[in-house]
Amino acid sequence: MIKPKMIENEKDFCCYQGHKLPVVTIALDPQLKRNQRLLCTECLENADLDAKVVGLKKMISLIEEAQLKKMEKVDYIIDKQIKLIEQLHSIIDQMRSYAIQQFDSQITIIKEWIRNLQQQRSQSQYSFYGQLEIMIINQNKIDDNSQQLIHEIQQTNHCWTSKLYPKLELFNKFIEYQKCKELFSKLEQSTQTLTINQQQQQQIKIDQLNHDEQESLQKSQIKLKLIDQSLKQNDRCNTIIFDSSGSIMVSTQNEDIKVWSFLNGTIKLVKTLQEHTDWVQCLVYSKKKNSFISCSLDKTIRCWQSMNQTEWISSQPYEQHTDSVTCIVLNQNEDLLFSGSRDKSIKVWKVDFNQNNLVFLYSLDKHNNKVVSLSLNQSENQLVSCADGQNEIIIWERREKDKFEFKYFVKQSINDFGLKVKFIKENQFIWITGDKQLDRLYVFELKQGVYQENQDKTIQFITNNEIYDEYRFPIIYNKERNLIVVRHKKYIYIIREINDGNYKIEDQLNCDTYFIYGNITNNGQYLVYWDGKNLAYSTYELLNK
Repeated sequence: MIKPKMIENEKDFCCYQGHKLPVVTIALDPQLKRNQRLLCTECLENADLDAKVVGLKKMISLIEEAQLKKMEKVDYIIDKQIKLIEQLHSIIDQMRSYAIQQFDSQITIIKEWIRNLQQQRSQSQYSFYGQLEIMIINQNKIDDNSQQLIHEIQQTNHCWTSKLYPKLELFNKFIEYQKCKELFSKLEQSTQTLTINQQQQQQIKIDQLNHDEQESLQKSQIKLKLIDQSLKQNDRCNTIIFDSSGSIMVSTQNEDIKVWSFLNGTIKLVKTLQEHTDWVQCLVYSKKKNSFISCSLDKTIRCWQSMNQTEWISSQPYEQHTDSVTCIVLNQNEDLLFSGSRDKSIKVWKVDFNQNNLVFLYSLDKHNNKVVSLSLNQSENQLVSCADGQNEIIIWERREKDKFEFKYFVKQSINDFGLKVKFIKENQFIWITGDKQLDRLYVFELKQGVYQENQDKTIQFITNNEIYDEYRFPIIYNKERNLIVVRHKKYIYIIREINDGNYKIEDQLNCDTYFIYGNITNNGQYLVYWDGKNLAYSTYELLNK
């Protein structure tokens, strides 16, 4: 232990009066200034003190003893911490050694793999007499046994791949891991030399497999598997979208828009777009163009067009709403956009992704509260909207000149408000309660020309009487996988339609926070969301069990 050392020199101490005598006593009076407490023998004779006095030597000894005890405690704690850190160092050193061994092992496998293929090349010898005999037997046709040779190469590759792949899996979080997987895929593709008949037969098999797979998808269960949760973002993300291929993800960070590359669950930042002046609320990506549309609390809507992999241009800000824009939805032809707002209106826009612009057409004004959710049915002759108020579900109908007009308010059995609505079928939509007291999904179906609740299909969510629901993270429906994703309060639910037409919760995820915003890829393979507890993006794979 290092002995504590006093900064001052005892010989330099002098009394307040400036007597040229050594200090011998300390006055323990809090009313005195620091230098007034030092007393020499002359000070003692003339001083009138009520406070206790202690000899200088005694006081120095007391302070030194207290410092020694403090250092003993500090030394004990530091020694204990150092021992734990040394253990950590030992473990990490072992991990490093193990990783090096694994990489060395992989390199050895690759070298043996290359040597094996080179040996196959050196064995490609033939006999002139033997080939002449084969030509005569085959009526002057050269025996092409390349398919057999390629098959042998494929077998060799398969053998070494099966040895190498499990070792690579240990490092699947590395960026280079994906490049390795791509190279495995190229190796396999480079040896595919099937004849036309074989290709046709293979296609027939693939079609049958796809058909069987579709039936299997309808029957199997879907479960969520966590892939990654390492990508941090401290500021809130309100919405996430994907392009049609699932290779581009777009999210938000307050008023900024972030463009990411997305590959097999791995997310990498490409570009940050900064044009909105307030928080971005909703995004929608084109399925035909590399373009998307954003809306914001700054009351504007913007179109974004990709110039190349990293550069995006923004349109002018379109401002027809008088308050923040909360939700947007595109039609299938992608020439109409519907936007909902806190100003209680729905605006209809003409879209031109080629020119990267919008043209305002008309307004739909019947709601009494802010519009928070919009959805078109499959034939797109009806629009359903809901507002943040009790009994505020409206059906709008496309009429003359393809213009949408008010039809009616949908009657409900409960006096409650909801924040999310979505058409699942041509004449069926679901609506989610938003209040503290109810946690349910309601199904509305067209009967006798009017949408009515089918109470037999109502789903009860996990009860939570403490918080309201949130309108961001709208309902997601994937028809191909018979998949509905619903965020309600602190949970994300995976819902599917079962054989009798009812809906069933397949899996659920407790995020343990109110702040959850996300989406799934268009093929329904991955779910990505940002949440306020982890302050990170979480990627899950939706697996069939």
